[in-house]
Amino acid sequence: MDSNDTINDLKKELDLIENKIEILSQKYHILLEENKLLKTRQEKEASEKYKIQQKNQKVQNKVEGIINRLRSLDYTHQ
Repeated sequence: MDSNDTINDLKKELDLIENKIEILSQKYHILLEENKLLKTRQEKEASEKYKIQQKNQKVQNKVEGIINRLRSLDYTHQ
């Protein structure tokens, strides 16, 4: 094996490594974008969950108020 063969083999190996690095870089950028989208979705869902909890709390307070008024009406009629 002469030096030209060695150089050619090294060039092929470098090309393969470059291709693998390019593929990894592309996958990395795809994952970054997916992560960004997932974080955005998570923040949106957390916000929606908070709003729902607030609405549930308001409804619960109203129901408790109605129950208390009904109880007080019941006590006044006894």
